[in-house]
Amino acid sequence: MALVASLLTACAQRESRVPEADCAPTETRGAFEAEWLAAETAGQGHRAAWASCSQPDGTRVVTVESSNGDETFNVLLSRATFGPDLELSTSLRADRGRLDRGGGLVWRAQDADNYYVTRWNPLEDNLRLYKVERGARTMLASIDVALDANAWHELRVRMSGTAITVELDGSGRLEARDATFPERGAVGLWTKADASTSFTLPTVRALSR
Repeated sequence: MALVASLLTACAQRESRVPEADCAPTETRGAFEAEWLAAETAGQGHRAAWASCSQPDGTRVVTVESSNGDETFNVLLSRATFGPDLELSTSLRADRGRLDRGGGLVWRAQDADNYYVTRWNPLEDNLRLYKVERGARTMLASIDVALDANAWHELRVRMSGTAITVELDGSGRLEARDATFPERGAVGLWTKADASTSFTLPTVRALSR
C-alpha cells in the first residue's frame, strides 16, 4: 500500500523534516482518502476538512480546518495498521483556533473512539498524554511547555509494551505506563474543537523488544 511505503520510507529518516513554506495541493482527494480516514470522536457529524500537499523537496504536509465545538476530537487515521511497539513523529504548527489550538499524534487506534493520543496546546501552554476509551478521554501525564504557536515543533512518541515516552522539540518529556490497548492499530493525527493545524506526514519506526 502507498501509505505503508511512504511511512516506512520516511522512518529511515529519524528526524522529521520541517517545511520551509506553505505548499499547494498536489494530491487528489481520492488518493488521500485511499490512505487516510477522516473521523471524529464525540462529534456531531461535522467532520473537519483534512487535506494533503507536497513541497518541492518531497515533504508531505497535512492540514486540517475545523469549526467544531469544544467537545469534538478531529481525528485522521491511517487505513493501514502498525505493530504495537513503535516510534511515531511529526512536526506541527498551530495555525488557528479560538476554543482550542495545536494538535498531536494518535497510535494503537482500534477505531475513532479507542486510541492513545498525545497533544500540544499553546493556548494552555502544556503537553499532555491521554487514552481515549469508548470515546472518553483519560489523562495519563502532563507537563507545562511554553512554545511559539506560529513556529514548527517536532512531536515524538515511543511506546514499547506498556511504556510510553513523549518528547516535544527533544526536551519537554512525558512518561507513563498503560495497558489499555496492547494490540496493533492505526496511527494518525488529532486536533480538538476548532483547532486548525499543519502537520508533516507522520513517520513510523517499528521497535523490537
